[in-house]
Amino acid sequence: MKKAIFLSVFLFASMFVFTSEAQECNNFHKRRCEGSDDPAMRYNNQSKSGLFVLGHTSDLVFVAHAGQDYRVSLCQQKSVEEPLKFKILDGRSKEVLFDNEQMDFDVPTEEGEETDGSLPDYFEFSCDVTRKMIIRITAPGPPPSEGGKKKREEPDPEDLFCVGVLVEYMPTPKLGF
Repeated sequence: MKKAIFLSVFLFASMFVFTSEAQECNNFHKRRCEGSDDPAMRYNNQSKSGLFVLGHTSDLVFVAHAGQDYRVSLCQQKSVEEPLKFKILDGRSKEVLFDNEQMDFDVPTEEGEETDGSLPDYFEFSCDVTRKMIIRITAPGPPPSEGGKKKREEPDPEDLFCVGVLVEYMPTPKLGF
């Protein structure tokens, strides 16, 4: 009986920790993600925030509409020092349209100048046809161990942090006359 009570208290306490962490992430993208400086860019309701564990990968599916310019910005809690890795994939073909790890910076560096090694945390693009897209986000750190036949262990609360994805859009400006 004492074991059952102890187990119940332990489960309740661990649920409280994860619930409070998850609630802290509500609207994290609205509070922390740096949006575009362009006043024409508007907030898209497909933006989301979520609780991640170090090494975790998650997909966010959104629809990009024809005739719109988009900006996808990512942010994370400051307690995590390494940058987020993300890819944008075509929802049908799974073709990688953007990968921030493979990003080549167009800004030339002066001889002897070192780059800071950081990865871009946003991507801007124009959409000429409506398409489903996938934002695949990988948190820094080693992937969580798979349970295999053993029972999956709960993540360490120290490894939990919030990630936000801010999606903004505006009509694509018409060029020419």
